[in-house]
Amino acid sequence: MIICLETSILGGHLSNEVPGLITGSLHLAGSRQPVQVELAGNFCRDIAGCRVDLHNPLPDADLDDVAWVSPLQSGFSGVMTASYRVVKMPRRRSAGGKKLEAPAGLKNLLFMEWFNKQGQRLLIQSWQIQVRVGAPCWKMSAEEESAMLRQARTRRKHFLLNQREDGGSQDALLAPGLADPFEPHDLRGNPFDTLPENLPTREKESKSGGIDPAARAATLHEELRRFGNLLDPVVTPSVRPAMIQLLSTVADLAVHLMHALRHFKPGHPVHGRHLVVDLEQSLPLFGAALNSVDKLASTPSMEAQRQWLARVQAGLLGIELRMRELLSLIR
Repeated sequence: MIICLETSILGGHLSNEVPGLITGSLHLAGSRQPVQVELAGNFCRDIAGCRVDLHNPLPDADLDDVAWVSPLQSGFSGVMTASYRVVKMPRRRSAGGKKLEAPAGLKNLLFMEWFNKQGQRLLIQSWQIQVRVGAPCWKMSAEEESAMLRQARTRRKHFLLNQREDGGSQDALLAPGLADPFEPHDLRGNPFDTLPENLPTREKESKSGGIDPAARAATLHEELRRFGNLLDPVVTPSVRPAMIQLLSTVADLAVHLMHALRHFKPGHPVHGRHLVVDLEQSLPLFGAALNSVDKLASTPSMEAQRQWLARVQAGLLGIELRMRELLSLIR
Protein backbone atom coordinates (compact mmCIF):
# COMPACT_ATOMS: atom_id res chain seq x y z
CA MET A 1 0.00 0.00 0.00
CA ILE A 2 1.32 3.45 -0.96
CA ILE A 3 0.44 6.39 1.30
CA CYS A 4 1.18 9.91 0.05
CA LEU A 5 1.63 12.47 2.82
CA GLU A 6 2.65 15.57 0.87
CA THR A 7 -0.72 17.30 1.31
CA SER A 8 -1.44 16.11 4.85
CA ILE A 9 1.88 17.10 6.41
CA LEU A 10 1.83 20.28 8.49
CA GLY A 11 5.48 20.30 9.47
CA GLY A 12 8.13 18.49 11.43
CA HIS A 13 11.70 17.38 11.04
CA LEU A 14 13.81 14.42 9.96
CA SER A 15 17.43 13.97 11.00
CA ASN A 16 20.27 11.87 9.59
CA GLU A 17 22.92 13.29 11.91
CA VAL A 18 23.79 9.76 13.07
CA PRO A 19 25.10 7.63 10.15
CA GLY A 20 22.77 4.78 9.30
CA LEU A 21 19.84 6.17 11.31
CA ILE A 22 17.01 8.54 10.38
CA THR A 23 14.84 9.90 13.18
CA GLY A 24 12.31 12.67 13.56
CA SER A 25 8.68 13.58 14.01
CA LEU A 26 6.01 14.72 11.57
CA HIS A 27 2.76 16.56 12.30
CA LEU A 28 -0.13 15.50 10.06
CA ALA A 29 -3.40 17.31 9.52
CA GLY A 30 -6.18 15.27 11.09
CA SER A 31 -3.89 13.50 13.56
CA ARG A 32 -3.89 14.44 17.24
CA GLN A 33 -0.34 13.32 17.92
CA PRO A 34 2.87 13.63 15.90
CA VAL A 35 4.19 10.65 13.98
CA GLN A 36 7.53 9.46 15.31
CA VAL A 37 9.98 8.22 12.66
CA GLU A 38 12.89 5.83 13.28
CA LEU A 39 14.38 4.27 10.16
CA ALA A 40 17.50 2.36 9.22
CA GLY A 41 19.25 4.11 6.34
CA ASN A 42 20.64 7.44 5.18
CA PHE A 43 19.59 10.50 3.23
CA CYS A 44 21.00 11.00 -0.24
CA ARG A 45 24.22 12.91 -0.65
CA ASP A 46 22.65 16.38 -0.90
CA ILE A 47 21.30 16.25 2.68
CA ALA A 48 23.24 13.32 4.19
CA GLY A 49 24.24 14.01 7.78
CA CYS A 50 21.78 16.90 8.11
CA ARG A 51 18.65 17.77 10.02
CA VAL A 52 15.81 18.74 7.67
CA ASP A 53 12.96 20.90 8.99
CA LEU A 54 9.72 20.86 7.00
CA HIS A 55 6.81 23.29 6.81
CA ASN A 56 3.81 22.99 4.52
CA PRO A 57 2.21 26.42 3.93
CA LEU A 58 -0.83 24.87 2.19
CA PRO A 59 -1.84 21.69 4.03
CA ASP A 60 -4.95 19.80 2.96
CA ALA A 61 -5.82 16.82 5.13
CA ASP A 62 -6.44 13.47 3.49
CA LEU A 63 -8.14 11.76 6.42
CA ASP A 64 -8.41 8.42 4.62
CA ASP A 65 -4.64 8.19 4.18
CA VAL A 66 -3.81 9.65 7.61
CA ALA A 67 -6.00 7.02 9.27
CA TRP A 68 -3.68 4.31 7.93
CA VAL A 69 -0.51 5.91 9.33
CA SER A 70 0.85 4.37 12.51
CA PRO A 71 2.05 6.81 15.22
CA LEU A 72 5.43 5.02 15.22
CA GLN A 73 7.08 4.63 11.84
CA SER A 74 9.92 2.13 12.09
CA GLY A 75 11.41 0.33 9.12
CA PHE A 76 13.95 1.30 6.51
CA SER A 77 14.49 4.24 4.20
CA GLY A 78 14.21 4.38 0.44
CA VAL A 79 15.32 7.39 -1.59
CA MET A 80 15.31 10.53 0.57
CA THR A 81 16.51 13.71 -1.10
CA ALA A 82 15.73 17.42 -1.32
CA SER A 83 16.84 17.73 -4.96
CA TYR A 84 14.62 15.38 -6.95
CA ARG A 85 14.26 16.94 -10.43
CA VAL A 86 11.20 16.32 -12.60
CA VAL A 87 9.53 18.09 -15.49
CA LYS A 88 6.04 16.69 -14.89
CA MET A 89 4.50 15.80 -11.58
CA PRO A 90 3.18 12.23 -11.27
CA ARG A 91 -0.58 11.87 -11.39
CA ARG A 92 -1.81 11.19 -7.88
CA ARG A 93 -5.09 11.37 -6.05
CA SER A 94 -5.56 14.94 -4.79
CA ALA A 95 -6.54 15.20 -1.15
CA GLY A 96 -9.84 16.81 -0.30
CA GLY A 97 -10.74 17.26 -3.95
CA LYS A 98 -8.36 20.22 -4.31
CA LYS A 99 -5.21 20.29 -6.33
CA LEU A 100 -2.46 22.91 -6.31
CA GLU A 101 -1.31 23.65 -9.83
CA ALA A 102 2.36 22.79 -10.30
CA PRO A 103 4.59 25.37 -12.00
CA ALA A 104 5.68 24.77 -15.56
CA GLY A 105 9.16 23.58 -16.44
CA LEU A 106 11.76 21.78 -14.37
CA LYS A 107 10.77 21.38 -10.73
CA ASN A 108 12.91 20.60 -7.70
CA LEU A 109 11.05 18.27 -5.35
CA LEU A 110 11.43 17.13 -1.81
CA PHE A 111 11.27 13.33 -2.15
CA MET A 112 11.10 11.25 1.03
CA GLU A 113 10.35 7.53 0.76
CA TRP A 114 10.36 4.83 3.40
CA PHE A 115 8.90 1.40 4.12
CA ASN A 116 7.43 0.55 7.51
CA LYS A 117 6.69 -2.61 9.47
CA GLN A 118 3.03 -2.48 8.45
CA GLY A 119 3.96 -3.27 4.84
CA GLN A 120 3.33 0.29 3.64
CA ARG A 121 5.35 2.52 1.36
CA LEU A 122 5.12 6.14 2.50
CA LEU A 123 5.92 9.06 0.22
CA ILE A 124 6.41 12.79 0.62
CA GLN A 125 6.86 14.18 -2.89
CA SER A 126 6.26 17.91 -3.12
CA TRP A 127 7.58 21.12 -4.61
CA GLN A 128 5.71 23.51 -2.30
CA ILE A 129 6.90 22.25 1.11
CA GLN A 130 9.38 24.67 2.65
CA VAL A 131 12.65 23.01 3.65
CA ARG A 132 15.40 24.19 5.98
CA VAL A 133 18.57 22.07 5.98
CA GLY A 134 21.09 22.21 8.82
CA ALA A 135 24.84 21.81 8.60
CA PRO A 136 26.00 18.22 7.89
CA CYS A 137 27.53 16.23 10.72
CA TRP A 138 29.21 13.81 8.31
CA LYS A 139 29.83 13.50 4.57
CA MET A 140 28.80 10.88 2.03
CA SER A 141 30.91 10.21 -1.06
CA ALA A 142 29.53 9.77 -4.57
CA GLU A 143 30.48 6.08 -4.53
CA GLU A 144 28.64 5.52 -1.26
CA GLU A 145 25.55 7.25 -2.61
CA SER A 146 25.63 5.15 -5.77
CA ALA A 147 25.79 1.97 -3.69
CA MET A 148 22.97 3.22 -1.46
CA LEU A 149 20.72 3.98 -4.45
CA ARG A 150 21.28 0.49 -5.84
CA GLN A 151 20.39 -0.95 -2.46
CA ALA A 152 17.28 1.25 -2.29
CA ARG A 153 16.19 -0.10 -5.67
CA THR A 154 16.69 -3.65 -4.43
CA ARG A 155 14.73 -2.92 -1.28
CA ARG A 156 11.85 -1.46 -3.28
CA LYS A 157 11.60 -4.52 -5.50
CA HIS A 158 11.87 -6.78 -2.45
CA PHE A 159 9.00 -4.88 -0.85
CA LEU A 160 6.78 -5.15 -3.93
CA LEU A 161 7.42 -8.86 -4.32
CA ASN A 162 6.96 -9.71 -0.63
CA GLN A 163 4.46 -7.17 0.68
CA ARG A 164 1.65 -9.74 0.80
CA GLU A 165 3.68 -12.64 2.12
CA ASP A 166 4.16 -13.48 5.78
CA GLY A 167 7.53 -15.11 5.31
CA GLY A 168 10.51 -14.95 7.57
CA SER A 169 12.49 -12.80 5.12
CA GLN A 170 10.16 -9.86 5.59
CA ASP A 171 10.15 -10.31 9.36
CA ALA A 172 13.94 -10.37 9.39
CA LEU A 173 14.03 -7.27 7.24
CA LEU A 174 11.77 -5.18 9.43
CA ALA A 175 12.11 -6.63 12.93
CA PRO A 176 13.52 -4.09 15.41
CA GLY A 177 17.07 -4.80 16.50
CA LEU A 178 17.94 -7.00 13.53
CA ALA A 179 20.30 -5.88 10.81
CA ASP A 180 19.02 -4.84 7.41
CA PRO A 181 20.08 -7.72 5.10
CA PHE A 182 20.69 -5.30 2.24
CA GLU A 183 23.03 -2.93 4.08
CA PRO A 184 24.41 -3.96 7.49
CA HIS A 185 25.02 -1.07 9.85
CA ASP A 186 27.21 -0.72 12.89
CA LEU A 187 26.03 2.54 14.42
CA ARG A 188 29.09 2.68 16.66
CA GLY A 189 31.41 3.22 13.72
CA ASN A 190 31.47 4.07 10.04
CA PRO A 191 28.35 2.54 8.43
CA PHE A 192 30.15 2.22 5.11
CA ASP A 193 33.11 0.15 6.33
CA THR A 194 31.28 -3.06 5.46
CA LEU A 195 30.63 -2.10 1.83
CA PRO A 196 32.66 -4.24 -0.61
CA GLU A 197 35.41 -2.48 -2.49
CA ASN A 198 34.26 -3.63 -5.91
CA LEU A 199 30.49 -3.36 -5.95
CA PRO A 200 28.81 -5.35 -8.72
CA THR A 201 27.33 -3.23 -11.46
CA ARG A 202 25.29 -3.96 -14.54
CA GLU A 203 26.41 -0.83 -16.34
CA LYS A 204 29.46 -0.39 -18.48
CA GLU A 205 31.80 2.42 -17.54
CA SER A 206 32.72 4.97 -20.16
CA LYS A 207 36.29 6.06 -20.80
CA SER A 208 35.70 9.24 -18.82
CA GLY A 209 34.78 7.17 -15.76
CA GLY A 210 31.03 7.88 -15.92
CA ILE A 211 28.17 5.56 -16.73
CA ASP A 212 27.70 4.85 -20.42
CA PRO A 213 24.25 6.04 -21.63
CA ALA A 214 24.24 3.20 -24.17
CA ALA A 215 24.48 0.68 -21.32
CA ARG A 216 21.60 2.39 -19.52
CA ALA A 217 19.56 2.34 -22.71
CA ALA A 218 20.25 -1.39 -23.15
CA THR A 219 19.21 -2.08 -19.56
CA LEU A 220 15.98 -0.12 -20.00
CA HIS A 221 15.31 -2.01 -23.24
CA GLU A 222 15.64 -5.31 -21.37
CA GLU A 223 13.30 -4.12 -18.59
CA LEU A 224 10.70 -3.14 -21.20
CA ARG A 225 11.05 -6.50 -22.95
CA ARG A 226 10.47 -8.43 -19.71
CA PHE A 227 7.48 -6.26 -18.90
CA GLY A 228 5.98 -6.98 -22.32
CA ASN A 229 6.31 -10.70 -21.66
CA LEU A 230 4.33 -10.29 -18.42
CA LEU A 231 1.41 -8.88 -20.40
CA ASP A 232 1.24 -11.75 -22.86
CA PRO A 233 -2.49 -12.39 -23.45
CA VAL A 234 -1.95 -16.10 -22.91
CA VAL A 235 -0.69 -15.68 -19.35
CA THR A 236 -2.50 -12.47 -18.32
CA PRO A 237 -5.03 -13.31 -15.58
CA SER A 238 -8.58 -12.08 -15.85
CA VAL A 239 -8.45 -8.75 -14.04
CA ARG A 240 -10.62 -5.70 -14.53
CA PRO A 241 -11.08 -4.67 -18.17
CA ALA A 242 -10.15 -1.05 -17.44
CA MET A 243 -6.87 -2.20 -15.89
CA ILE A 244 -6.12 -4.48 -18.84
CA GLN A 245 -6.77 -1.55 -21.18
CA LEU A 246 -4.39 0.68 -19.21
CA LEU A 247 -1.69 -2.00 -19.16
CA SER A 248 -2.20 -2.63 -22.88
CA THR A 249 -1.65 1.07 -23.53
CA VAL A 250 1.51 0.97 -21.44
CA ALA A 251 2.65 -2.15 -23.32
CA ASP A 252 2.16 -0.38 -26.66
CA LEU A 253 4.17 2.54 -25.33
CA ALA A 254 6.87 0.11 -24.18
CA VAL A 255 7.15 -1.25 -27.74
CA HIS A 256 7.57 2.30 -29.06
CA LEU A 257 10.27 3.02 -26.48
CA MET A 258 12.09 -0.21 -27.32
CA HIS A 259 12.18 0.87 -30.96
CA ALA A 260 13.54 4.30 -29.97
CA LEU A 261 16.17 2.74 -27.70
CA ARG A 262 17.39 0.38 -30.43
CA HIS A 263 18.10 3.38 -32.66
CA PHE A 264 19.56 5.56 -29.91
CA LYS A 265 23.17 6.64 -30.44
CA PRO A 266 24.85 8.45 -27.53
CA GLY A 267 26.20 11.82 -28.58
CA HIS A 268 23.82 12.17 -31.52
CA PRO A 269 21.93 15.45 -30.86
CA VAL A 270 18.75 14.54 -32.75
CA HIS A 271 18.46 11.04 -31.29
CA GLY A 272 19.08 12.40 -27.80
CA ARG A 273 16.40 15.10 -28.07
CA HIS A 274 13.81 12.70 -29.45
CA LEU A 275 14.50 10.11 -26.76
CA VAL A 276 14.28 12.74 -24.00
CA VAL A 277 10.84 13.78 -25.27
CA ASP A 278 9.67 10.16 -25.47
CA LEU A 279 10.85 9.37 -21.95
CA GLU A 280 9.43 12.54 -20.38
CA GLN A 281 6.04 11.96 -22.00
CA SER A 282 6.01 8.27 -21.01
CA LEU A 283 6.90 8.67 -17.33
CA PRO A 284 3.47 9.93 -16.17
CA LEU A 285 1.68 7.01 -17.83
CA PHE A 286 4.02 4.44 -16.28
CA GLY A 287 3.57 6.16 -12.91
CA ALA A 288 -0.22 6.06 -13.25
CA ALA A 289 -0.09 2.37 -14.15
CA LEU A 290 2.10 1.64 -11.11
CA ASN A 291 -0.30 3.43 -8.76
CA SER A 292 -3.31 1.66 -10.28
CA VAL A 293 -1.72 -1.77 -10.01
CA ASP A 294 -0.76 -1.05 -6.39
CA LYS A 295 -4.36 -0.15 -5.51
CA LEU A 296 -5.67 -3.19 -7.36
CA ALA A 297 -3.27 -5.49 -5.52
CA SER A 298 -4.62 -4.28 -2.17
CA THR A 299 -8.21 -5.36 -2.93
CA PRO A 300 -9.33 -8.71 -1.45
CA SER A 301 -10.88 -9.84 -4.75
CA MET A 302 -7.44 -9.95 -6.38
CA GLU A 303 -6.01 -12.59 -4.05
CA ALA A 304 -5.74 -15.16 -6.85
CA GLN A 305 -3.72 -12.77 -9.04
CA ARG A 306 -1.49 -11.44 -6.24
CA GLN A 307 1.76 -12.93 -7.50
CA TRP A 308 1.21 -11.77 -11.07
CA LEU A 309 0.33 -8.25 -9.91
CA ALA A 310 3.47 -8.18 -7.76
CA ARG A 311 5.59 -9.02 -10.81
CA VAL A 312 3.85 -6.28 -12.80
CA GLN A 313 4.50 -3.82 -9.96
CA ALA A 314 8.18 -4.72 -9.86
CA GLY A 315 8.43 -4.42 -13.64
CA LEU A 316 6.78 -0.99 -13.74
CA LEU A 317 8.92 0.26 -10.88
CA GLY A 318 12.12 -0.96 -12.53
CA ILE A 319 11.16 0.71 -15.80
CA GLU A 320 10.36 4.01 -14.08
CA LEU A 321 13.70 4.02 -12.25
CA ARG A 322 15.68 3.15 -15.39
CA MET A 323 13.89 5.85 -17.37
CA ARG A 324 14.79 8.48 -14.78
CA GLU A 325 18.41 7.31 -14.70
CA LEU A 326 18.71 7.47 -18.49
CA LEU A 327 17.07 10.90 -18.57
CA SER A 328 19.60 12.23 -16.07
CA LEU A 329 22.41 11.15 -18.41
CA ILE A 330 21.13 12.38 -21.77
CA ARG A 331 19.39 15.65 -20.85
